[in-house]
Amino acid sequence: MDSSERRRDIRAHASPTAHILRIGSVERVEIVNASYRGLFIRTPTPTPLNQLLRIRILLPTKTVDINCVPVRVIVEGNGRAGIGVRFFALDGEDKRHWESYIKSLLAPRRMVA
Repeated sequence: MDSSERRRDIRAHASPTAHILRIGSVERVEIVNASYRGLFIRTPTPTPLNQLLRIRILLPTKTVDINCVPVRVIVEGNGRAGIGVRFFALDGEDKRHWESYIKSLLAPRRMVA
């Protein structure tokens, strides 16, 4: 079974500006794809599994800060890392804005199907 078959949610290609917020530093990351419950991001360096992260994402309607946990880490030959993260305790306004954003990404896909 490949990873796409194990996913609970459909993923959409996404590329909003995003940063990992750490104490004393901010690291820009590249969002590769997104779902209702998580993201896959590229980072310059790998992040340990299960380490709580805070990611700031600039959506078209609002900037949201989302707590998440890396559940998959891939290190490429050039040292760049890819991290699959699962959201942790996303609720309220941020959740509504995030879900609206994902719906907008998936809407064209559903019209074609």
